[in-house]
Amino acid sequence: MIFFDIDGTLLDYDYAEREGILDFFRTNPYLVSFTDQQAIKVWKQLSSEYFEKFLANELLFQEQKRVRMIELFKKVEIILTNEEADEKFENYLSYYKKNWKAYADVIEVLDKLKKLDYPLGVISNGDYQQQVDKLHRMGVDKYFNYVITSSEIGKAKPDKSIFIEASKRANIPIENCYYVGDRLDTDALGSKMSGMTGIWLNRVDKQQHPEIIVISSLQELLKVI
Repeated sequence: MIFFDIDGTLLDYDYAEREGILDFFRTNPYLVSFTDQQAIKVWKQLSSEYFEKFLANELLFQEQKRVRMIELFKKVEIILTNEEADEKFENYLSYYKKNWKAYADVIEVLDKLKKLDYPLGVISNGDYQQQVDKLHRMGVDKYFNYVITSSEIGKAKPDKSIFIEASKRANIPIENCYYVGDRLDTDALGSKMSGMTGIWLNRVDKQQHPEIIVISSLQELLKVI
């Protein structure tokens, strides 16, 4: 059984977020004073801060989206109502979703794995419906038998319980499961601590880790499983 992360592993998240941010800032008259670099920096800071609160069950998924937008507009001295914040976040989401795309190696590798009869699944931190939408938009949802997310389990990676629950749902012994993700701690080491074989997909540089299988592209996965 091979489980995958989504953002940064199957979906080119950095591209989608960057282009979505820039489109949103450029088309909003209150935000045009931000340079592209400033827009990306401030949005990433807010996203990281409030998404972590969602993962820690301090905020609901909708609440963390709303608060991000309220805090953004406070920086230009605009006070949004909850309804206005929700509307603006939906506007941002439309730009973000427009830029969802799979990495170039994804479909080819998933195709080969299916032909080799590997059962495939997803374990992802985030909202279940949004993650399913991403798979559908990329055209890869047909490859996966299971989609497990932190919003439905109540625990987020690297907590080992989300990996254990995934193996139970697949009815596969956890020691027979691989997990492929782009984050060393959250994905590769987290899954390893649960009993899976963690594989770090490091597309960024040549950094290695003594305890983890490291690959630089999904095509290399075919050589290590």
